[in-house]
Amino acid sequence: MFAQRVRAAAGRLGIPLEAIGPAAARSRTWRLDEVVVLQATLRPDQQVALVDQLIHREPPPVVIAVTGHLETALRQRLKALGATLAAHSSMDRVLARALRISGARGGADPRPHPPA
Repeated sequence: MFAQRVRAAAGRLGIPLEAIGPAAARSRTWRLDEVVVLQATLRPDQQVALVDQLIHREPPPVVIAVTGHLETALRQRLKALGATLAAHSSMDRVLARALRISGARGGADPRPHPPA
């Protein structure tokens, strides 16, 4: 169901989407303008470890971790690692911002971004 929601959001935004598993995400060479969206509530410890690995890649992708509003401890852990947080209800807006479709990214991010 989560994958369907991400596909639908990508479709609404008119952006290409590639579904990959955790092993491929870990081994892939990322660009600064690429975005990884993951559901952090599914096996949270494994997802936190994946976020940690992705954030520390050179260069790192933008990581969007989707959680529920009330998962405060998990959200704090993910934010401390450097993930961009999104609730299920705000995934489209956060994804658009991460891809610089609808304006600047939220929060301070010193990484350069290609022209929109």
